[in-house]
Amino acid sequence: MTASKFALLATTVLIASPALAADLTYEPAAPVAVAAPFSWTGFYVGLNAGYGWGDIDTTENSMTTTGPLVGLSPGNFTPAATFLGADSSASADGILGGAQIGYNYQVGTWVFGAEADYQAADIKSSDSFLGSPQGPYYQTSAELQSFGTLRARVGYAIDNVLIYGTGGLAVGQGKAGLTIQGGVPGGFTGPEYSQTDTKTMVGYAIGAGAEWAIAHSNWSVKAEYLYTDFGSKTFDFDFGAAGSASSRGEIDASIVRAGLNYRF
Repeated sequence: MTASKFALLATTVLIASPALAADLTYEPAAPVAVAAPFSWTGFYVGLNAGYGWGDIDTTENSMTTTGPLVGLSPGNFTPAATFLGADSSASADGILGGAQIGYNYQVGTWVFGAEADYQAADIKSSDSFLGSPQGPYYQTSAELQSFGTLRARVGYAIDNVLIYGTGGLAVGQGKAGLTIQGGVPGGFTGPEYSQTDTKTMVGYAIGAGAEWAIAHSNWSVKAEYLYTDFGSKTFDFDFGAAGSASSRGEIDASIVRAGLNYRF
């Protein structure tokens, strides 16, 4: 190789080297964005539907009459006679549905909050029996028509899944009905007397549930169990001149429901 050719080759390498070096320069990859941790903090509203079952217990049952309520003419009992009834218990069940509103605040993996809900309910029972072999014939009904709760919630979050316990105040509207007719079926004497009474009942609710935020979005679905005890109230039935009756009723119910929430 002549000196001129060697000089040309060297010049070519020197000119190409910067471009080759540029092609081989390391460029770090762009950082991958890390998703922010899911948070349950915020207000929410939602709808729910479910099923309830439980017991309606009655105590302090009594009937006062001058005669008509047992199928006798007015004045057979002067003064009016009072008849005491036995305690009883009846199973009740039915559907329910309503809405809820609440707020959550997350600290680490713990979630603290409060929730209020209102439910329209159709949890009821009915019964019929004879006061004695000769009558009178009783027909009774009891119903939890609606209720609401105001509860605290404490939960543990596993990303977008929340497992929680809950408890607080429960207020319900109970309705009782009583129909009395003298005699026995097929041999009634006198008219039928019928009355209803409605009372607001106050107790407590306690339970647990789980909630899942769908695809880490603002929408979530939940499943929940509540045990509710609405305490007891005395229901009064006024049959006018024929007499009166009263019964102390106590309502408790287990509630299972599913719900859909939207968080703000």
